[in-house]
Amino acid sequence: MVKYEYEPGLCKQLHYNGLWSVQYEGVPGHLKKVKMVCPCIKDGCDADCEVFKNLPEVKPADQEWHMRDER
Repeated sequence: MVKYEYEPGLCKQLHYNGLWSVQYEGVPGHLKKVKMVCPCIKDGCDADCEVFKNLPEVKPADQEWHMRDER
């Protein structure tokens, strides 16, 4: 299962504070963060993204209800 969450945060490279799309994969109750899915990403720069670093590795099950199936 693939789900998307929109997290608020600051992109230091673009100096833009807004909502950033993050991809999670797994099964309900155990959705693990995979990558940022923002259009500005190139050369794996999302690995250094502060938004990505600050998110929990696994999305808490009680917060899955507002995740999206599509970006």
